[in-house]
Amino acid sequence: MSIQGIKRLLKDPFVFGASIGILVIFFNISIASIAEGSLHKGYQVFLTNGIFVYLIPLAVGIQMGLFRYHRNITTGNASGSEKMGMAGSATSSLAMVACCLHHVSDLLPAVGFILATSSFLIQYKDAIIIIGLLANAAGSIYIARAILKDRSVLAGAEKIAV
Repeated sequence: MSIQGIKRLLKDPFVFGASIGILVIFFNISIASIAEGSLHKGYQVFLTNGIFVYLIPLAVGIQMGLFRYHRNITTGNASGSEKMGMAGSATSSLAMVACCLHHVSDLLPAVGFILATSSFLIQYKDAIIIIGLLANAAGSIYIARAILKDRSVLAGAEKIAV
């Protein structure tokens, strides 16, 4: 497949969202794998996150699909709506990384700050991930509202043109 074919394929909101969701999975497994020293152990650490293993990539994929759809119906640079939505997606992705971050601290020198941060992340992992998911949901709702608004504006412009 050519580069143009890949670019055209990534303009599809479903393909774009699914691709980003898969990248989130690979990113989180790679972080855990680096910390644990093997892909198998990293995968096991990743799976210890229960339902979040499914929710985070799904939420990010949905949000990025909405982002792509909005980008397709509007032209030009990223609007404030898109930037707000992308920030929500980045927040939830970082929250998922937080679930494995205490394993990364094993790679770093054992200093007080790192140990305190690691302990905090272990204790509040689920709460941090839930906050990230809520930020992602807020970003998705914000983009969905922008899509509805832009679609109504475009529909009104088409009626005037006819």
